[in-house]
Amino acid sequence: MRTIGLCTHFAQTDEWAFNYALRLARSHDWQLNICHWLNSPYSLRRDWIYPDLFKEGQPVPSTPALLARLELQLRQYYDARLGDFDQAAFKLCEGLYQVELVRCFRQHLLDLVVLGYQTPSEQDASFELPLEAFAARIDYPLVIVGPQSPDQFLLNPAAIPWLDDLQLPEGSWREIEPVTMPAV
Repeated sequence: MRTIGLCTHFAQTDEWAFNYALRLARSHDWQLNICHWLNSPYSLRRDWIYPDLFKEGQPVPSTPALLARLELQLRQYYDARLGDFDQAAFKLCEGLYQVELVRCFRQHLLDLVVLGYQTPSEQDASFELPLEAFAARIDYPLVIVGPQSPDQFLLNPAAIPWLDDLQLPEGSWREIEPVTMPAV
């Protein structure tokens, strides 16, 4: 069975990505893993996190009880929307999301990643690449939904061989072009 990883930070484009990933998982009978990266005011640390998935507040120390409460919050947000689809799992992730995604692919935990388009203002100020530059560089299939409508899709080169399985209407997608990063 193939596994789709949905990465969410609860933006409008993530809602579009969820709807697409769920539709795809249902039609192929695939596993859907819903992942959320813990929010922290610190770029490289997740031992202090915000105590709510939907709003920033005073950061607090990460504890097993808090992590269990946040995972329950994630499940409750998506459970009703999953309906009778029962091949879903939930995961709170720590660390830099791009590094973690590559690790999950390398360990064969994910076959495909779907995520909503992120404008630079929505991305954490971190050491990570802009989303399209990251997507263009990884050797694993990644679909970005958006940025302006739920019927827009950006595919990295590794997702192109998946076109038949992705069930995208003709004209709704484009391949992400390699991005040249300026020298530092």
